[in-house]
Amino acid sequence: MKVRPVPFPEKNGAVPFNASGVVRVGSRHFVFVDNKDPGSLFELTFDPRITTVERIHRRRLAGLGRTALRDPEGLTRADVAGETFLVVASSLCAGNGDRVSDGLVRVRYRRDGDLPAEPMDGFRAWFLARLPQFAAAGRLVPDAGGLNVEGLAWDAGTLLFGLRGPATPGEATVVRVPADVGAARWTTAVLGAPEVVALPLPDPAVPWGIRDLAGAGRAGDLLVLLGRSASDGDAPFRLGTWHPGRGRVELLDVAFHRTAKPEGVTAFTVDGEERLLVVDDAGGYAVL
Repeated sequence: MKVRPVPFPEKNGAVPFNASGVVRVGSRHFVFVDNKDPGSLFELTFDPRITTVERIHRRRLAGLGRTALRDPEGLTRADVAGETFLVVASSLCAGNGDRVSDGLVRVRYRRDGDLPAEPMDGFRAWFLARLPQFAAAGRLVPDAGGLNVEGLAWDAGTLLFGLRGPATPGEATVVRVPADVGAARWTTAVLGAPEVVALPLPDPAVPWGIRDLAGAGRAGDLLVLLGRSASDGDAPFRLGTWHPGRGRVELLDVAFHRTAKPEGVTAFTVDGEERLLVVDDAGGYAVL
């Protein structure tokens, strides 16, 4: 299947949406993050058949300071004790000079109005202190092999962070972090010891990085959206599935048009049929 996303019906002001992680929040409603606009999430309303976006609604994140979340890339949903939480993750990458992207934000989802958001102070420092194998990468910009987190998924008490970089040909990297998402206070004290997991890839020569992660619909399976790890790379975007203990990532029969830049994926069902929504940081989407 060759996929060419269609443009969103609206722009973020004068520019296309730079869409990354995406999750479903209602029968016809999905939320995505724009990594150029860290102060809001954006809610898509689809037609009843979930084929066409009817409108895009800005949902402001209330309670964030100007530097609490930079370069948001990952988004996941966690349902805990009857409450729906959305968790937003920064890329954690280093920029020019002393500027770094930091932030792990817990959002209490509501159907209307602004969304209450709680930043976790010092998450990037916590991450690097407990994973010293990424300390050197944490000082480099992404295109020089630096740390770059783009995927985020929730798996029964654990946050899964997918790394776009640093990348190793033949495998993709996921960091598992146990987390009490429903805790009274959103601090690093709610996080458990991280674990690094290598996902074997089907082509040992391709330096793929993870662009998003999501539950695949079957218990324990994970959707893995792959793409080039560096901006000047030529690895194609591909979509695959992975199950812990079952070997390498298995690629699906989904290929993306050369103009596509898919950075978010989520699985959902309509009338018992499983579908996928892919969002694109060039300002488009595709329902598969």
